[in-house]
Amino acid sequence: MAEASGAGERVAAGRRTDLDALRIVLCAGIVLFHALMIYSAEPIYHLKSALPSPVASALAWLLHIAIMPLFFAIAGWSAVASLRRRDAGAFARERARRLVVPLVAGTVLLGPFIKYVELAHGRDIGFHGLWLVPPFQGSFVDFVPRYFTRMNLLTWSHLWFLAYLFLVSLLLMPLALGLARAKPRIGVPPAPLVYLPALAFAALLAGFGGYWPFLPNLLTDWTNFAWFALCFAIGAGLAAWPGFEARLHAETWRMLALMLAADAGIVVYGPSDAGRAFVGLAAWGAIGAGLGLAHRLAPPPTPLLTTLSEAALPVYILHLVPVLALGVLMLWLGVPAWLAVGIIWVGSTIVTLAAVRWLIRPWRPMRWLVGLNAMPAQAPHRET
Repeated sequence: MAEASGAGERVAAGRRTDLDALRIVLCAGIVLFHALMIYSAEPIYHLKSALPSPVASALAWLLHIAIMPLFFAIAGWSAVASLRRRDAGAFARERARRLVVPLVAGTVLLGPFIKYVELAHGRDIGFHGLWLVPPFQGSFVDFVPRYFTRMNLLTWSHLWFLAYLFLVSLLLMPLALGLARAKPRIGVPPAPLVYLPALAFAALLAGFGGYWPFLPNLLTDWTNFAWFALCFAIGAGLAAWPGFEARLHAETWRMLALMLAADAGIVVYGPSDAGRAFVGLAAWGAIGAGLGLAHRLAPPPTPLLTTLSEAALPVYILHLVPVLALGVLMLWLGVPAWLAVGIIWVGSTIVTLAAVRWLIRPWRPMRWLVGLNAMPAQAPHRET
């Protein structure tokens, strides 16, 4: 009960350093995921090794399944916190500035390089899926005019997350607004109740053929869209029911066990209905374990935490360019997969953080392009 009271006080205070720290960890995980994807067996990616690694394949799957639902759940919590301080119109404008502007800017400024690497290696990923094509033989300078004159070459790549989150935020804004206006519920539910979302996730993905193949194009991906929307809605519910979140924190280790057991099921069954059900179970286990561990290990508010938390969104937007650049170099040098993944992960993280520090953070126009506020954040709590 004391834990429930503490959770309620932290929500009321609006200082969630645990969520800020969790965003940072998830962002690092996404960079690792994209490094692993170069060496995984999943075909839908911009750059692929000729010799897939089974370990990289399994790790990439499991990271993605854990990270993306957590991102949407945190976004749902943040939406309710935001709507407690602003009206629906201001919230919609803020979502457009933080999500649509970076989506368009990333498609225009980063898309040409991403698509060039893709086509230069005989791959063409679009709304149609993956086509294997003759490798593009021209230079990047030759390619850029083609990118802007052929609509079928435009790519949002990893920025699909921004598009999905924007649409989910608008569609579920009435729910988030209602929860923001309601009095928070402090009562702690019985433990079995916090496992019900796992069953909902499993039923949705298995019943409607979700997750595989993962092609977030909004045209053939409505099951995954609904799943991410459900993650967002549950995150919003956590903001309105601190007692539920407190119970979820109390179940941290069992949630972690659920995630690991379901991960084993995913590896065994792969892209099948049973595998999809395990994806749902693993995702809810990851949400519960991630939130619970972040709560237990919440760091104190510091300038470094604020800076890294603010950097999470621009790092997400920018990181794929150095990941692919280093990936091309590692494949050309023939570096073993395990070493190459480490080099790509660390190297692209350093390059991206340096770009954020010196090319984006000090400059107001650059901050606007990646969805940051006009001036650097001062408070330890920041919403996404």
